[in-house]
Amino acid sequence: MQDDEGEPSRLALGSDGDVGYYDSGHGETILLVHAGVFSDWFRPLSHELPRDRFRVVRVRRSGYRGTAPPAGHLGLADHARHAARLLDALGIGGAHWVGHSSSCLIGLQLAQDRPDLVASLSLLEPAPGGDLHGPADEQFVAATVRPAMQEFFAGDPGGAFDRFMRGIGGPGYPAVVTRQLGPGSLDIARAESGFFFADELPAVQEWVFGPCQAARITQPALVVLGADSPQVTPLMVETVQRLSAMLPNARAQTVPGCSHLLPLEQPTALARLITGFINSIPAASTAKAGPS
Repeated sequence: MQDDEGEPSRLALGSDGDVGYYDSGHGETILLVHAGVFSDWFRPLSHELPRDRFRVVRVRRSGYRGTAPPAGHLGLADHARHAARLLDALGIGGAHWVGHSSSCLIGLQLAQDRPDLVASLSLLEPAPGGDLHGPADEQFVAATVRPAMQEFFAGDPGGAFDRFMRGIGGPGYPAVVTRQLGPGSLDIARAESGFFFADELPAVQEWVFGPCQAARITQPALVVLGADSPQVTPLMVETVQRLSAMLPNARAQTVPGCSHLLPLEQPTALARLITGFINSIPAASTAKAGPS
C-alpha cells in the first residue's frame, strides 16, 4: 500500500505507455480517474476519503505527467482498457468509479466493456461526448475549444491552456489550482496539458454513446453538477440532464459553491457525497476490495 504523495507506482502497458497509481487503505475500492488537461484533479478529494473504510486507488492515466508516452492515439476505450488492466493486476474484482469530465466517459465505457469491474459510478460533470453533446456545447466549442486548439497547434500551448481553463472555471481558476495543489502547480498543470489537446479532445469527439449504450449500464450512478456551472459552463447542465435521463439507475445531485473545477473547489463536500452514495447502495457489500 502507498500514500497518495510522491511518485506513483506504475503498470506497463506495452505500446500504450503505462499508468501510474497510488493505492492505500482498506475496504471497498474507490477508483479515482482524473479528467483531462492535468492529472492532479483528484489529489485533494483523495485526501478526504477515509482509508479505514475504503481502499483508494488514484490513477494517473497514460499520456500524462511522468508516464511513458503511448506510441499512438488513445481512444476512450483504450483508457477504459488500461483501467481494467490495473484493477485486474491489483486483484480488485469491483470498484466504485469516480470520474470527472472526460474520465466520466471512460467509466461509462468500462461499465459497458467490463461490467464486473464497476460497482457504481460517481460522475462529476461528464464531458459532452456522444449524444451528451447539445446546443450549449456548440457554443462552448466555438468560444473555447476551437480557439484553444488553434492556439495549441500554432505553437502556443500556454495560451491554449489558459483559454480552456478560463472557459471551464472562469478567470479565477489560477487561484483555485494554486490554493489546492500548492506553489508551482499551475506550471505543472500547464506543462502536462499537451496530451489533452493533441490526443484526448479528439478521443472525446470520436466516442460513440447514446440510449442503446446507456441502457446496458445498470450500475447505480450518481451524476453531479456544480451549482455555479449554469453561469460558468451551461453545457454541463445539458450533459448532466441528458445522462441522468439515459441511464436506467441514475440520480442527479447539485453541489453548492463550485463550477467545473468542483474536485478542487469542494473536495470535502464531494467526499461526503460520494461515500454516502456508496454506502446507500444495497449491493455495495458485494463490491470486492481485493487484497490489501
